[in-house]
Amino acid sequence: MWKTVILILSVTSAVWSGVPLLREKLPLSPRQEVPVSGYRLPNNTSPLRYDIELTTHVHDHGSPNQFDFEGKVKISLRVLEEVQNITLHYRQLTVTHVKLTDAANTVLVNDDSSFTMDTTYEFLVILAPSVLRVGDYSLEIDYHGVLRTDNGGFYRSSYTDANGNTRWIATTQFESTDARHAFPCYDEPGTRAPIGLKLTHGNTYHAISNMPIKSQNPWNATYTVTQFEDTLSMQTYLLAFVVSDFAFVSDTPNKQSVYANPVSISNGDLNFALEAGVKVIAALEDYLQVGYSFPKLDQIGIPDFAAGAMENWGLVTYREEALIYNSTKSPMGQLKRTALIIAHEYGHQFFGNLVSPKWWSYLWLNEGFATLMQYIAANKAYPDLRIQEMATVEALQNAFQSDALESTRPMNSYVETPTAISALFDDIAYDKSGSVLRQFQHAFGDRVFRAGLKYYLDAMQFKAATPDDLAAALQKAVDEPNDFPVNLNVSDIFYSWADQKGYPVLHVSRGADNVITLRQERYLLKPSKDAVKATWLLPYNFATYQAPDFSSTLPYDWLVGETAELRPLPSLHWDNDDWVIFNKQQTGFYRVNYDDKLWELITNELHHGEHSSIHHLNRAQLIDDSLNLARSGHLGYDVALKLIQYLTKEEEYVPWASLNNGLSYLNRMLAGSAKYNLFKQFVWELVEPSFHKFGLTSKPSDSHFSKLTRNILINWACQVGSEECLTQTNSQLAEVVANKTEDIDPNLKSVVYCNGLRNADRDTFLFVWDRMHRSQDPSDRVLLISALGCSQDPELLELYLETSLDETGDASYRGQERSRVFSAVYVNGKVGLETAMKFLAENADTIDRLYNGGSFGGRAIGSAVTGMARRVVNKEQYDEFLALNTKLEAAGYLNANELATAKELAGENVQWTNTNFGVIERWLEANVKSGAMRVGTVSRMAITSVAVLIAALL
Repeated sequence: MWKTVILILSVTSAVWSGVPLLREKLPLSPRQEVPVSGYRLPNNTSPLRYDIELTTHVHDHGSPNQFDFEGKVKISLRVLEEVQNITLHYRQLTVTHVKLTDAANTVLVNDDSSFTMDTTYEFLVILAPSVLRVGDYSLEIDYHGVLRTDNGGFYRSSYTDANGNTRWIATTQFESTDARHAFPCYDEPGTRAPIGLKLTHGNTYHAISNMPIKSQNPWNATYTVTQFEDTLSMQTYLLAFVVSDFAFVSDTPNKQSVYANPVSISNGDLNFALEAGVKVIAALEDYLQVGYSFPKLDQIGIPDFAAGAMENWGLVTYREEALIYNSTKSPMGQLKRTALIIAHEYGHQFFGNLVSPKWWSYLWLNEGFATLMQYIAANKAYPDLRIQEMATVEALQNAFQSDALESTRPMNSYVETPTAISALFDDIAYDKSGSVLRQFQHAFGDRVFRAGLKYYLDAMQFKAATPDDLAAALQKAVDEPNDFPVNLNVSDIFYSWADQKGYPVLHVSRGADNVITLRQERYLLKPSKDAVKATWLLPYNFATYQAPDFSSTLPYDWLVGETAELRPLPSLHWDNDDWVIFNKQQTGFYRVNYDDKLWELITNELHHGEHSSIHHLNRAQLIDDSLNLARSGHLGYDVALKLIQYLTKEEEYVPWASLNNGLSYLNRMLAGSAKYNLFKQFVWELVEPSFHKFGLTSKPSDSHFSKLTRNILINWACQVGSEECLTQTNSQLAEVVANKTEDIDPNLKSVVYCNGLRNADRDTFLFVWDRMHRSQDPSDRVLLISALGCSQDPELLELYLETSLDETGDASYRGQERSRVFSAVYVNGKVGLETAMKFLAENADTIDRLYNGGSFGGRAIGSAVTGMARRVVNKEQYDEFLALNTKLEAAGYLNANELATAKELAGENVQWTNTNFGVIERWLEANVKSGAMRVGTVSRMAITSVAVLIAALL
């Protein structure tokens, strides 16, 4: 599943560098709940197959039973030990009849009362009249339910057709624990069985599911029965079906189709998704040397969808804006993002579908691999986009932020409750796990790694796996060339990273004797006396001034303890005045800190030598590591700020994207400083050369990376008040408002709208709001919802927030869009944060009810509070924020762990301000020339607002 975040722009990055579309996310830090037991099935029975029959009336617009459904499931099962009853999962269903027969077809139960229903554990218990002996049985259950409104289970969604009419559809989202809402079942990831499915629906609609249609027959004058071929043995959460009147485009030879509302299909908005799907599955089959298992592979864009996308085997579902790309209206970044999302979900067809985790504790076996595969497969499908290079700044450096908290969790984390399971879909499961697997790919070598994955997939296909199974397969691959260190085994390496929370910083120092000393320790943003001392089995490599080869990422050696020493060799020599850089291409999941002399030598090479002699991914690493090491107190800010001054000659995208994230944090934190104008001047001096080189208009010759880099540069030029930037962007929006032009260059649209709205009057604000309100283009709505939050007028922001609670339908928000409005406001500096806190305090009940309608995991307020905590920057805000959170916890909207994480994040910011304000102010006074920039009329509070929008659609 493609992770989303309730707070679409809650990342600190000012420009969207590709962190998953709509990271409308579950909480950044995981929820380490007190272990709760009793939610697991007893596993004394197991399914052999399911036969499901469902009837929906969603086509019957206006009828009283339009959103009702009726069902019958027949489960062929095996009793594994003598039992008195059979326990299944269910959720929000009314069971009306049960029938149980044995292998001899003797009826044991056939009534409407021989069962109990436990709403806490969601157990449906079938009560047998006597002990059931080991053997095979058949269980039939009749039930009915209602299509849900919270985008979970079997639920309803709608769209507006070309004539302005509302059209309803019935669709599904079962991961992680919602298959039980569509039919009683064994709803656990390690339990598999083939599934047969019949859907009865209106004959003006059609039905699709994981498998091809086997037959379609009229049931009566208005209903049709669609029966599908049986699935292969699969988990219940991967079942999917949609009843709609959608249109589709197909690639018949490759057995792929893409479904969406008819307007999007007729506009050609899904043609790229079809093309990408065909290319990506071919890339994955080639890389893994394993074939795709199902006879077809369809995609469908759903208007209301809580997650970003879902990997249902043979029928991948997406939030519709994630699947749409229009070559004339969409920015280039949308093409890349769509390819990346498709590659993530198609990666799941192997990791998660073909091989599933035995329990949710090992979710990273799904999401970590899908995250890795999204970069590998999308890059193979579209090499010109250089997608694989973006994994460092998008996944690895993003994971570094949440995993540097004391409240983080290990990759292997045991949970049982549905709420705790949902909370596992976090940065650890996706970005950290994907980055750790990328580390293994480079540490073992790509050829060995691929061989190990094939062994794993071949051995465990249609089975439930644990990390031990993966380690055994990789060990087999590692042993074949027989060149792996004899004192290491894959299992020990795996559990070094999967069972420990956090990650290391590798300290590198060089003495007068030319000996390099390595030392590792856990990296924490905020030092903790309670932190457990830890070491990792850490692969390391390095390049030097005399051997500046960054191409091979195989390890030079492994650090197996806390420290090690390296001495020069004839084949790999260095002198005391040579720079040394560890972790080539930042493939290892750790930060690197150097002694003062080494930092000086590296900085000197960047400034006065050939900065391109250092790989651009390592330049991005040096930027991110230095700024974050300074943030955590491991390094002086004078070192980090001096290093990043080299960017006046940087033209590569990835280093700029890395800087963008670091500058966004400093910009937010320093906005209250008396020397803030000096900081703006400092940023202007960094970006001005490249800003003028790239310009403010797109060029036909622009590469994907050129377009992304230009947006970063425009963003910062406008943020710090460049008159040239502000004049051009504001005039472009003014022309749109005056109807002098239809719209703005798609690749510049986000930054222009945000800049134009920062200090816009009420009429301009309402013009853009009305444009959003009328738009039927989901991608356009994402951009405009975010742009409206850029306003720095508290009254307009309050009005905007109030529209997110509209229940009349006048505001036309989808469930997932309401929370976007809130996040678009609070990420926009002091005015936005304080307006959002006040609004949350006054409307928590309604926010919890309405925002969770589109929130995966149902923790809208918890996710919002996590994002807001990152923006609390002073003691006054901190006190107000904690008081609000205490009230939210008392009302049940925050759990204790969410409160603790929010307190840790906000507290770290306040501590940073107390420690670093003076240090940075003095450095700026000594190193920045004042008054060199022509500054437009922009208020200090407005400066931070551009940062949030470009994330929407680069």
